[in-house]
Amino acid sequence: MTNSSAKIESNNTSYHSMETRRLKIGIVGAGLMGRWHAKAARRAGGRINAIVDSNIETSSRLAGKYSYAKSFSSVERMLNQTKIDVLHICTPLDTHVDIAELALDAGINVVIEKPITPTAAETERILKQAANNGVIICAVHQFLFQEGVQKATRLLSQIGRVIHIESTICSAGASGFAGRQRDLIAADILPHPLSLMQFFVSGGVSEKGWMMERVDCGEFRAFAKTSQISLSIFISMNARPTECSLKIVGTEGTIHIDMFHGYSFLESGKISRTHKILHPFLFSASKFFSATGNLSRRIVQRELASPGLYKMINSFYRSVLTHSKCPISREDILAVAIVRDKLLQSVGLDKVF
Repeated sequence: MTNSSAKIESNNTSYHSMETRRLKIGIVGAGLMGRWHAKAARRAGGRINAIVDSNIETSSRLAGKYSYAKSFSSVERMLNQTKIDVLHICTPLDTHVDIAELALDAGINVVIEKPITPTAAETERILKQAANNGVIICAVHQFLFQEGVQKATRLLSQIGRVIHIESTICSAGASGFAGRQRDLIAADILPHPLSLMQFFVSGGVSEKGWMMERVDCGEFRAFAKTSQISLSIFISMNARPTECSLKIVGTEGTIHIDMFHGYSFLESGKISRTHKILHPFLFSASKFFSATGNLSRRIVQRELASPGLYKMINSFYRSVLTHSKCPISREDILAVAIVRDKLLQSVGLDKVF
């Protein structure tokens, strides 16, 4: 695993015990993700001061849910009229760079939905801008903070040498869209599996050795081989049922991670006639009990959607308050952007952005 794993583990505690000052939060984009970010931000102790959306009725509606929040129709107006410490960018991809640059120039820390920019060059530019201005920027790679992924790191020692990591994402997110638009939605998903592979592969992922095929509109298959591990990504807007999973295959067992729900479990690699007979029942039981326990935990913790998002935001806020490093390192953010660029270039999608 990359060094970021220790940082993620250590930053999961609430910052309330360390710091009484509440961060002032702005949310740009009052759609579905903006609403989830606002809920997670408030739960993490932030005070929602501003909601921005080009549709003022939409921003006013969301702002009305928070006592201190004012609504704005532009980021410029918000920056001129209110004070914030952290800006969450939950708008379409083609707006990310302009909004991020405005916030960073104003000395504001930034949480930005993935992909954080259309190209790796732009990602590198805003990362440098953040460093130069003494603030931090965090990509929303929330899967890294899920309980299932953290459990998987503890299970790694039980599966021997890791030889293959496989990601499968079948999404309904492109329903109602056709042609190239389905490709673009699938391309937006790429940072999710790449950030997980960056996390689990020793030394991280490289842009070298990748091959990607566009099989149909909104359907990609990508493959890579490191010195000891093979990597596979399948993203489809067409396949059903919906799924978002990661499988880590080792010489002595396999770890299954369900990212839609945030749980994981171990599939034993034991070899015996009895185990072969019982395997489908043991597998089903492991999945059932892991899913049931996880659902109970999420209900208790009020994590009804986007598992991992609250922990990521809480960890980021702690970094801001303690002036420490971002929970997802600059190197990891850039590595994911570079590989994504490489994959999109291989199927001609880089020219669309």
